Amino acid sequence: MKLLFILSLLTISSLASSIEEQVYLSEDREPCSVYVENKIPLFGDLHVHTALSLDANTQGTILTPEDAYLYAKGQSLYLQPYRSDGTSKRVSKLKKPLDFAAVTDHAELLGEVRMCTDSNSQYFNNLTCKLYRNFQRLSYFYINAKASLGKSLSMCGNDREFCLAEAQIPWSQTIEAAEKHYDRTEECNFTSFIGYEWTGAVYSGSNLHRNIIFENSNVPFLPVSFLDAPSRQELWSKLDKECIEDCNYIVIPHNSNLSNGFMFEEPNQDELFIQNIKEPLIEIFQHKGSSECALNEEDPLCSFEQLPYKDFRAKFSNDLTPAPNSSFVRDALNKGLKIKENSDINPFKYGFIGSTDTHLATPGATDEEFFQGHGGAGKSFRNSIPQGLPDDIEFNPGGLAVVWAEENSRSSIFKALQRKEVYGTSGPRFLVRFFAGNDFNESLCDSPDAISQAYEDGVPMGASIDASSLSNLSLFMTAQADADLENQYLEKIQVIKGVLKDDEILTTIIDVANHEDTTLEDSSCNVLGKGKKSICAVWQDPNFDNQENAYYYLRVVANKSCRWSHQLCLSNPDYCIEESDFETPKFIQERAWTSPIWLENN
Repeated sequence: MKLLFILSLLTISSLASSIEEQVYLSEDREPCSVYVENKIPLFGDLHVHTALSLDANTQGTILTPEDAYLYAKGQSLYLQPYRSDGTSKRVSKLKKPLDFAAVTDHAELLGEVRMCTDSNSQYFNNLTCKLYRNFQRLSYFYINAKASLGKSLSMCGNDREFCLAEAQIPWSQTIEAAEKHYDRTEECNFTSFIGYEWTGAVYSGSNLHRNIIFENSNVPFLPVSFLDAPSRQELWSKLDKECIEDCNYIVIPHNSNLSNGFMFEEPNQDELFIQNIKEPLIEIFQHKGSSECALNEEDPLCSFEQLPYKDFRAKFSNDLTPAPNSSFVRDALNKGLKIKENSDINPFKYGFIGSTDTHLATPGATDEEFFQGHGGAGKSFRNSIPQGLPDDIEFNPGGLAVVWAEENSRSSIFKALQRKEVYGTSGPRFLVRFFAGNDFNESLCDSPDAISQAYEDGVPMGASIDASSLSNLSLFMTAQADADLENQYLEKIQVIKGVLKDDEILTTIIDVANHEDTTLEDSSCNVLGKGKKSICAVWQDPNFDNQENAYYYLRVVANKSCRWSHQLCLSNPDYCIEESDFETPKFIQERAWTSPIWLENN
């Protein structure tokens, strides 16, 4: 119960903060009536696809950016397949609206999709478009493969001029939807960001995808695609040239687990100075698996939602070779420590978020019990509901991005993303705080001013702390289970520490609080026993050395629960006939990952 008055700080004294203290707004809007100096948790999804994306469109998605934002705000949507009257047997609705979201349709092929699906387009009857409409799945693989190789379709003309002209319409549609649904009143109920996905790849299969999120409505005339900028360096450079006049952006890599080790290639000398500015965050969890750590690490919890293949090409060729360590975020954090030892700069100081990567225009649809698929590289529902599971069995409902921001506005959330005071979850709405300082007292968990003291005496998740200024290192952490999940309890908080010692990385996993008080019934998914709904702890690092560079992040782990696939099979065994070439667990442990705090000695 210690945590209850810590969390109550979110709505008590800090609510009285004056308007003068509020963050600078990057655009005209009413100041938010709720402004909390010690920050509030805001839940969102920064990876959302609609019918404007090739892969979503070829699988029967007809929902638009407008629909996606309505869904994020709590409206129910009909999902494909559709009857002739536009209704469907499948309806989806969030239990609770999101606080923020961004539609991030693929920049590549925006124009091509419109040319082939809008009967008003002069290119609608082009042979390529006829093939697109009549052979959807085949067209997807052909067109997507060409784009992954950096090649355009012949119907685009010289320098892709026809396709770029057509792309202006869906890009405008994306902007208009985000502008329409951004709550600029003092209520600040919902924030929508303009964004898109840069769908980079190497060897036509190894994923280098990145989402670009803009702070405000000042955005480029067209999104910079992989066809315009075929490397991350060219992406940054072209964005800098086209994102001007109060246009600010961040780039968020995702699915390093499908990169076959290419996502975290060491930057050159010039890139060292800017990589952390351009790419402060990484999507550590989403519909297509966890990117935290590799299976072969000495950490049993790394097995959570692992894909059985190393990239998209391996998926479709049935190559079940596990992804290498170099495809995962923890390995990148370790690599960053080694680079810093030689250059004084760590280019891989990522903060962590989660998102869904939905291709059904359903941001935040992360419920294991009512999962209806997310499409993308999974199953198509264009013509009918196939017997079996609603998505490829290795996929999951996706995660959420959580920010600690003063208010629910674009400026406040964007600054939280930049400073990495954010964390990712595997779907549930965990509440997690994490601070590092010199000497937090264990009584902090009982203090009504705990959060204020932690900010005053330490740094929050995502920040760096000067090791030479410390005589000790203590971590203050709080976590609360999703209040809407009655049977969810917290099993433990783990501290993940990585440190460079004698030119080798030593990774340590510490169970700071461990409460295995519940059991799970296989046949019913009922939780037996009563566990902890909240945890608060102060932990002193007994091996602290102020001459070392290190990182610390939290992994908050819930009690066991039934995975979506097992729940579906229990509720309807006759429907669940899917077979797989690999084993899928019946049970999972939902979790949250905080952005790391970095200990730096220079």
